[in-house]
Amino acid sequence: MLELAIRSGEGPVQLETLAQVQKMPERYLAKIVQDLRRAGLVRSVRGARGGYMLARAPAAIEILDIVRCLDGSVAPTECVDDPAVCVSAPKCVAREVWVDVNSAIVNVLESVTLKDLVDRRVQKLAAR
Repeated sequence: MLELAIRSGEGPVQLETLAQVQKMPERYLAKIVQDLRRAGLVRSVRGARGGYMLARAPAAIEILDIVRCLDGSVAPTECVDDPAVCVSAPKCVAREVWVDVNSAIVNVLESVTLKDLVDRRVQKLAAR
């Protein structure tokens, strides 16, 4: 997603190119991209100059959107999302801590966008 954000506005990027840049198998990346496409985070363009591009502007895609698409919940324990999985959940003080941890994770991930990551990358490269 970061690579697509970096290349935002340049048109579609071929899967082969993304796989080479990310140093990962093209088949594995294809599965990831399909999940991202189904979630509405990327779109595919067919044809000789086809490939993938962000479905929205980098500033409109939170890192939380990406993490939830690829990994599901960010909750550190199952009971945070579903208290019914544990009979002790209503009176469990440890669960309260995990709920707070989950809230902190969500707050950080939703406060950072792909544009923020692109900007950070540019700053790091400029500092070299």
